[in-house]
Amino acid sequence: MPLTFDEYACLQDFSVLYSGGLDSAAVAIIMGQHCQGRAHLLTYMHRYGALFNEWSRRHNPDLARILGEDRFEHHLIDLTRTWNEVGFKSVLRDAATYRGHWVLCLGCQQSMATHSIIYNLERNITNTFICSSVGGEYAVMSMAVTREKNIGNYARYGIRYNAPLLDLGINKSEERRILRDHDVEPGWGRRRSHQGYQPICLLGFQHALDITIDWHTTYPADRVGRYLDDKFEIMDRIIRRVLTERGHDPDELIARNVEKYQQEEAAIAAVRSRRAG
Repeated sequence: MPLTFDEYACLQDFSVLYSGGLDSAAVAIIMGQHCQGRAHLLTYMHRYGALFNEWSRRHNPDLARILGEDRFEHHLIDLTRTWNEVGFKSVLRDAATYRGHWVLCLGCQQSMATHSIIYNLERNITNTFICSSVGGEYAVMSMAVTREKNIGNYARYGIRYNAPLLDLGINKSEERRILRDHDVEPGWGRRRSHQGYQPICLLGFQHALDITIDWHTTYPADRVGRYLDDKFEIMDRIIRRVLTERGHDPDELIARNVEKYQQEEAAIAAVRSRRAG
């Protein structure tokens, strides 16, 4: 369920699906100032038209100034191999099966999720934040069914999955204000369109009209949900295989995360109890 600022303050380390653009920079700053732990910023790239990936480092000096150099770390991660297995090599078959072009970008996001879950489990991190923004909930990656399914899947590994900008109702104008208040240049933007300093994904240009003139298609929740359920099985196999190859016992790492997750849940429950009087 959505968290409030005082509930986010109960959380410790967290990872962010981080592009370095407006939304993810705002999430890194806001959550870095409210959560207790360290921010792990994960920028994903692939070999199918992901350009200018180093642009994602643009705000690192700003984050070091705002949060402290010891409060965050930033990684560029190539997800090509994982994406091939999750869905890129089957994208035409998936598009026919689930009847939609959206399988391309959603498959990429689920490949990011696969990497993020592995990353979190190896480091006992119990929180992952996505940077879906207010006004963009129609996008297949941000739809209610997508968030609900991912919340349930991440929880299997003792990881809390949240979209802070949606939880807290922070829109693009507020994001720009937050960055400017911290002397961070947000880049040019108008309405929902924002050309910041994030890498460019050529495949993502299929959504160009969504952000420039607010024109967009709708996506069938039932087919999106079925696609996610099917991909979760593939993701779990990859997660367990990679952890095992690295010398870990996947079930031990999951149990360790679940224990820490439950401690945070108890802290959140205490906050809600105090608030209720």
